[in-house]
Amino acid sequence: MGASWGNYNHLAQGIHATTEYLEYFFENLLLGAKHELKNRYLAVDADIPKCQIGTLNDTLDGTLDCTLEEAAVLNVILANPSVTQAELARQIGKSERTVKRRTVSLQEKRIIKRENGKRNGRWLLMRH
Repeated sequence: MGASWGNYNHLAQGIHATTEYLEYFFENLLLGAKHELKNRYLAVDADIPKCQIGTLNDTLDGTLDCTLEEAAVLNVILANPSVTQAELARQIGKSERTVKRRTVSLQEKRIIKRENGKRNGRWLLMRH
């Protein structure tokens, strides 16, 4: 038997803890993904079907190294490039400070860029 995955470690039996199921749950919740989550996928050795996060992966080819919060910010920006940080914070349920940190991080990664200033500006995607 090869390596198995669960929500606990039992190294003698080759079982290693994983957060895969939890990550799929949060992608569904925060990003509108459509991962199929069923109790049988909680079992050791379960093969969880993967899905793509709709808008984000279609636009950016699923090649980004982003946190879930950054991906949530990107999904809102894709839907409304003129969105403000205050509106972003409201839509993803985070503080404005958190949104500021995430947008700065995305800009440092050269994924997004702000054009025409804070008030009348818009977000541009740098990677396609």
